[in-house]
Amino acid sequence: MNYVVTKVRMEQAKDHEHIEGVCTSDDVHYTRKQVVDSLDNRNVWTTRSPSGATATIRKITYCDSPLCMATPYITTRADNQKDDNLLSLPGC
Repeated sequence: MNYVVTKVRMEQAKDHEHIEGVCTSDDVHYTRKQVVDSLDNRNVWTTRSPSGATATIRKITYCDSPLCMATPYITTRADNQKDDNLLSLPGC
């Protein structure tokens, strides 16, 4: 199954904000863990920015902020396009 993420939900950590979950194009919220479990089941997750740019979502072990142990975590594959990154999407 393919999921299209258009919004991201952030949460406050000790000294930074990180991704709590995402919202899809049909306004359904999924936590990071739900996205990672779905990726592990071979589903495809992509972002779509307001400009229409897209990126593939992938799992990583931890939040990439130093000393943050939030796990599992998600990010987008590097593609030289900023507005399709999870952290660049509008909030949900």
